[in-house]
Amino acid sequence: MEQVEIFAFCKRVVEGSKFAYLTTLNLQGEPETRAMLNLYNREMYPALRSVLSFPPYEIYFTTNTSSEKVLQIEKNDKSCVYFVLENDWHGIMLNGEIELVCDEEVKKKLWQDEWVRYYPGETGYQNEDYSVLKLTARFLKGWNGREKFKVDLCK
Repeated sequence: MEQVEIFAFCKRVVEGSKFAYLTTLNLQGEPETRAMLNLYNREMYPALRSVLSFPPYEIYFTTNTSSEKVLQIEKNDKSCVYFVLENDWHGIMLNGEIELVCDEEVKKKLWQDEWVRYYPGETGYQNEDYSVLKLTARFLKGWNGREKFKVDLCK
C-alpha cells in the first residue's frame, strides 16, 4: 500500500468513525481507555468541517476539566487514540503526546451549543469545566482489511 493510499484511508477512517477511543496513562502508569466524541466525524459535526481537518496529525478532543484524564495528562503526556469503522474492521491508531490547550480562540472555534448538557451554565466555551486536548501523533498504525501498516510521522 502506497503512502498516499494510506493517508487517504486514514482520513476516511477518522472522518467516518463514530467515536475516538483515547488512551492515557493513570498515575500508576497503567493505560486507561475511554470513548470520546469524534469531532472529525463529518456526519455528527458538520459545523467543524471548516475548523478541523485530517491531516495534520493533531487530534483535538473536548473534555471536562474536572475529569481524571486531565490530571493524568498533566502527569504523563504519552497517549494514543484509535478510530474504527466497526462494520469493516478498518482502524487506525495514532500514538504521541497529548496536552491541554489553553488558547481561548481554539476553545471557541470547537464549541458546539448542544454541549451545554456536558458543561451546564451560560458561559459556553468559557465554562471553567470545558477543556480542549490536542494529541500530536508521532506515528500511526492501521489495518485496512487486507494488510497492516505503520507510518512514522516524525520524518
